[in-house]
Amino acid sequence: MVYCAALGGAIGVCLAFVSENIADQYETILIREEMTAELDAQIAQHGNDAGDQHLQRSPWKSVYLDRPGQAPTSPAWTHALAAGVHEAPDDVFGSGDHFVGIGTAPVGRMVIVAGLPDSPDRERRFLEELAAMIALGIALGAWLGRLLAGGMLAPVLRLSHEVERADPGVELHGIADDHRHDEVGALANAFLRYQSRVNAAIEREVLFSVDAGHELRTPLTTLQGALDLLDAQIVQAPARRKIQRIRRSAAEIGLLIDALLLVTVSDEAVDHPASVVEWRGAIASALTEYQPELDHAQVCVGVRCAPDATIHAHPRLLATMLRLLLRAMANGSFGQDLHIDVDGAGLRLAAADTMPEAALAGSEDVPTAIDVQRSDEIAGLGMLRRLCERHRWRLVLEGAGSGSGLLPLRLLAPA
Repeated sequence: MVYCAALGGAIGVCLAFVSENIADQYETILIREEMTAELDAQIAQHGNDAGDQHLQRSPWKSVYLDRPGQAPTSPAWTHALAAGVHEAPDDVFGSGDHFVGIGTAPVGRMVIVAGLPDSPDRERRFLEELAAMIALGIALGAWLGRLLAGGMLAPVLRLSHEVERADPGVELHGIADDHRHDEVGALANAFLRYQSRVNAAIEREVLFSVDAGHELRTPLTTLQGALDLLDAQIVQAPARRKIQRIRRSAAEIGLLIDALLLVTVSDEAVDHPASVVEWRGAIASALTEYQPELDHAQVCVGVRCAPDATIHAHPRLLATMLRLLLRAMANGSFGQDLHIDVDGAGLRLAAADTMPEAALAGSEDVPTAIDVQRSDEIAGLGMLRRLCERHRWRLVLEGAGSGSGLLPLRLLAPA
């Protein structure tokens, strides 16, 4: 639109220049016709008169009659001009446009010198009209540019809206039907081909994750059964401790498989949580399961939970997220004395000596989720972070990037 407005302004300037030249040419033609008619009238009126007392003399029009054998009465600069209408030289008159008409009368040579008086109002109106012409050119160019740009971009905008409204994994059909043979159609077809490749990649990833999760269940079950048999047969303490370490590793593999399968759930399952779950029961169950690991790591965990703290979530999802968090705590990534504070918005994990007495703060003061620069993988929170992203939870590491470590940590439910 700006370019078209500039083009319209340039065209307006050109039209104003042309209009000014046409006006000057037309004015010259009218003056020449008027001077010729006036010269004929003066010759008809005074061409046979022997006296000069009736000839007009004024600042803007003077009539002279040069008789043969007498000294000429006309200005000296007109003596060399031939018969006809001429424009007066610029050095003769200081201002205004002056013309001279020369003709032959029966009694001598007739000279008429006439000038156009200056008219500031007329010049101002003419300049205003030229400025209006330029402004009109700019406005018309901008309007036409907007129409042209809107007409050209409308198909692209419709295409962008259709692509933006499409959900991942949903095929886009018909976006290129209205523009099969133009550039927008080529762009739409490129989107279709790209989306097909993306959908195929997503499908391959989901199928791989599901297949891998289910296929790993079989050797994991076999491993756990073999560990149970070994545990029943071996009585030596060192060997039993090794079996317990293998059992804990097998349990971690089972936990990661559960998390992997939850990452690959459908969008419908994410958008519609199964039921209302109490935080107190979910945390108590996860602590009971991981209490031996926490004791082995000498991690002391205190819990403060609001009596009516509930959350809309799938029970298996909440249990898996809490197990992943306790697994990271048992690995010794956060310290030895920790405290969990829970309300309906989520939970907050912090060191026991830094946990405030008040309940978990509302979501208004919670910072946005941040990229922890892969310190979450070091702390064992990588799978938990991916699980939160898939189910629209927020894992907020307030200490990351500030030099204070990974605590406090907040796990917040979807708003």
